[in-house]
Formats: sequence, structure tokens, C-alpha cells
Amino acid sequence: METSTIRIAIRKLPEQFDRSRITTVLDEIESALMDDGGVYVRAYADSMTITIEVPTSQLIDAATCLKNLDLI
Repeated sequence: METSTIRIAIRKLPEQFDRSRITTVLDEIESALMDDGGVYVRAYADSMTITIEVPTSQLIDAATCLKNLDLI
């Protein structure tokens, strides 16, 4: 299966996300994508970036969901 990667700068997260609790943010993103978009993703972070690995076939669904969360 082919995957695509979406990267989001942690410093640009909307106010509804607590930057000091990044593991919670990752869980929220993964849950929203699964529940709202039906997309199973893997999300992880380093000190500056959240990386979301998405099946390429579901990239549009993931992008739509992330837009609804004001992440992109």
C-alpha cells in the first residue's frame, strides 16, 4: 500500500490543541481521522513537526478532515 505524508508545524496548531501535551494532540488527530473521515493513520511528532502517514488512496478524505479541524 502506498502512503503519503502530511506534516504540520507544531507552532501553527490552532488554540484548541494543547501544544504542551503533544501525545494527546496526536491521539485527537488519529481519533478524528478514524471517526470522522474513516481513515486509519499513523501520527507521530518530533520537537517541531507532527507527521501523519496516510494511505494515498484516502488522502482527500484525510485532508478534508484535517481542514475541518483547522489543521490545514
